[in-house]
Amino acid sequence: MAASSSSAIASLTEQVRAIKVGDPFSPDTYQGPQVSNTQFERIMGYIASGQKDGATVHLGSKQIGREGYFIEPIIFILSQVVEQANDTSYRLATLVFTKDIDRAIRIAHAFEAGTAWINCSNQAEISMPFRGFMQSGIGRDLSEYALEK
Repeated sequence: MAASSSSAIASLTEQVRAIKVGDPFSPDTYQGPQVSNTQFERIMGYIASGQKDGATVHLGSKQIGREGYFIEPIIFILSQVVEQANDTSYRLATLVFTKDIDRAIRIAHAFEAGTAWINCSNQAEISMPFRGFMQSGIGRDLSEYALEK
């Protein structure tokens, strides 16, 4: 692994470790629980399947606590991640981190999600509508379109 890749992964790892998982109503929380036990089990199955198929888990992947459907933020080193991610009913957003912008765009287009962020997260342009995909989200947010509905 190149030094620049190692440094990017180290930086991403530090940022992901700082993510607060917990009560979705707490202003400090960045990531809440999964929507249901079915979705929780599906994600845990994808993680196990990815590991079995040779995907490298760099960070995370475990259940947090004994109650609720909380999962640690996870960093997979890209393998068959896109196919597995698209095989779910909940596809609110996808995040792609890489220094190769052409690769990032190709990967982001491959994901079927409400939005895709490249080398950032939770950024939104107020004039653009935002929505989930499949069974994620609660309708259109932001933009004049949301005000009309």
